[in-house]
Amino acid sequence: MNDLNLNIQSKQLSRLISGLGLYSQDVEVKGICDDTRQLKSGDVFVCLPRAKHLESLIDQAIEQGAAAIIFVGQAPEKLEIISACLPDMQAVGLMLRRWFETDTTNIPCIGITGTDGKTSTAWMLREVLEKHLGSAWSCGTLGWMRDTEHLVDLGNTTPSLLTLHKLLAKAVQENVGALILEVSSHGIAQDRIAGIPFTAAIWTTMGHDHLEDHGGYAAYLKCKSDFIQQVAFAGGIVVANADYDSIAQALHGISGRIFWYASNKQADLLWLGKKKQVTFTDDREEVMLNQIPFADFHVENLAAVALLMKEVWGVSLSDFEHFDGLLSTPAGRLEPVGSLQNVWIDYAHTAEGLSRCLQSAKKLTRGDLLLVFGCGGNRDKAKRPEMGAVAAKYADACWLTSDNPRDEEQADIVADVLRGMKQQGLRKINVIEDRKIAIEQAVAQLGKKDKLVIAGKGHESYMEIRGKRLPWSDKETALAALRANGEQACA
Repeated sequence: MNDLNLNIQSKQLSRLISGLGLYSQDVEVKGICDDTRQLKSGDVFVCLPRAKHLESLIDQAIEQGAAAIIFVGQAPEKLEIISACLPDMQAVGLMLRRWFETDTTNIPCIGITGTDGKTSTAWMLREVLEKHLGSAWSCGTLGWMRDTEHLVDLGNTTPSLLTLHKLLAKAVQENVGALILEVSSHGIAQDRIAGIPFTAAIWTTMGHDHLEDHGGYAAYLKCKSDFIQQVAFAGGIVVANADYDSIAQALHGISGRIFWYASNKQADLLWLGKKKQVTFTDDREEVMLNQIPFADFHVENLAAVALLMKEVWGVSLSDFEHFDGLLSTPAGRLEPVGSLQNVWIDYAHTAEGLSRCLQSAKKLTRGDLLLVFGCGGNRDKAKRPEMGAVAAKYADACWLTSDNPRDEEQADIVADVLRGMKQQGLRKINVIEDRKIAIEQAVAQLGKKDKLVIAGKGHESYMEIRGKRLPWSDKETALAALRANGEQACA
């Protein structure tokens, strides 16, 4: 986080919350913090609505030397410290823009939401905007990416509200051309994007994930829809995937500048992909690109990028042809491993994501398609049999293994997945709890015409077991297994 250090001049509390809320007494603000463990003397502590153990937090803030505490909603009575009260998180976001002096900025901010596709879309959009504008940053599952050589892990797909505003301020100070933010459902629900001035938004896909955190599919859909509608209502441009009926229905009748892309429906931009080739068509022209990252989902996400570039930056489809051959494969998104490129790692951890991944891999496989995958513990159990059914449908052989079991018994996770595996078309299902052994066995079974997909973790560098994150890499494990089986130049 040291890369996000900023030199911000102190300001009066009255200036920061004027017209936004109330305060008991004015005070000089030397810094703003939302974590008492990091609070310094003279800082103002922002007490977020979801904070637990409120009295203990207040005591900690006072002990650490907080100049004041800002509450959201309603402040407790009889406080021994200067306090302020803001009505909602949007007001907190506007206050942070005043603090970081980004309240008059016009830097383009693009938000990308969707069950799958956020990271791939953000990756390719950043590459395109970097070439078009000279610079662009992205922030999401992979971290804060200034470029492919400078990546900082920020912990969550959508980091904290304070972190996002720091990132915006940093981008403004360094005159970055555009800022791309992956917007997760948790980020929306917890108001981590409050006050961020979105110029445009993309809605990539809609499937099943984190349903237990949102109270079901309808609430999960509404969460994403609310974000998209907020961008549209504020005058931003929206690019959405018309191939998903749920997305089309959620945005039906919404006023604003909404543009659609699709593969098989009437839309503002149509795409047709085959291996590493794609054709884009709108109502005026058609363009063919011949050197893009392979996989249908990369083609689909690139269609969103092309449509956004057209509607926000005026880049026509014929001009978009200039990016052909200049786009790379996002880390852990059907990323080839080894010199023979017969092994891929992919982050797919939903039924929809796994289906899209395996369908793309199947088209590039002349022999058998092998699969190593698992399901996470303490997460959406309903998707497990669905993922099992997808594996049975597209893979010729499967190794069912661990994938962040967390606090759940691996045998229980496996049992849920197996309920969806009817084994029709699958010659063999191997249940191997140790992911390293599962990958080694699958690599050893690879024939000359076979392909192997290792799904679920992608770029992740850890395995979460019993509350601990242990070092782990699908890529390094696969490379070691390939070397052990005689493949050379696997770096």
